[in-house]
Amino acid sequence: MLTIEESILIYIGPPIPSRGLFQFGSFVGDIPEFLVPLMLVEEIRELVVDVNNLVEAKKEMNTIGTEKNKAFQYLSNPNNIEAELSKLDGYKSFLGKGIYIEGENGELSLVGKNNPLPVAGLSGGGGGPVTVDSITDASDVGKNLLKVADASAARAAIGAGTSNLKVGTAVTDAKAGNYTPAVADISGATALGKQLMAVADATTARTAIGAGTPVSAATTVANGTVKQAAAQANSAATDVAGLVADFNFLLGKLRTAGIIAP
Repeated sequence: MLTIEESILIYIGPPIPSRGLFQFGSFVGDIPEFLVPLMLVEEIRELVVDVNNLVEAKKEMNTIGTEKNKAFQYLSNPNNIEAELSKLDGYKSFLGKGIYIEGENGELSLVGKNNPLPVAGLSGGGGGPVTVDSITDASDVGKNLLKVADASAARAAIGAGTSNLKVGTAVTDAKAGNYTPAVADISGATALGKQLMAVADATTARTAIGAGTPVSAATTVANGTVKQAAAQANSAATDVAGLVADFNFLLGKLRTAGIIAP
């Protein structure tokens, strides 16, 4: 165990999860054994402060140009952290030993997010690349879709956007998008109905259905129009002959108005 004279230490830098070091993690008296190698990194050591100096240390860390600010900025880049950790003897991640791969010139590099482990031979057939044609349970259409170069080729492979539909006027044809039917094309409409749809104005429409047309003259067997009879003064006859004359005069006015037959 590494013993630090200060009673309580706090790490204020960016977290390093791979080593179990998190921001504002505190240590009473001793630095845990698994974190001891990290204290060899100058930037990490710069950001481990005494709890009594925490406020001043955070202020300094947030001030551009200070040593603590430079250390924080440096450790904020994961690549820099990996580079520093790779320099440590017996480097181990928090979960166990790190994995190294050998480069072309025999150099070792730590496997990480920016240096992934190369994996080949996943086909289960003794190694080698997996090809589209080697997928045994894929259909021909599925394989073609895996090989297409762009979305247009994919639509062509499954027939999307293509059709044998014919635009025309036959029974099995489709109407054009800008098709507008004429009155004569409307099925189920009567001749009068089509005529009403084609009239130019309201007057023509009324004429077509006989609305507002004068009724013919009335007859003894059919209704019709009649005129108001002319005024007839009250009779002042003093004898039968005078009364007959007034009555006949009234009948004449009624006939003229069409109220009674001639």
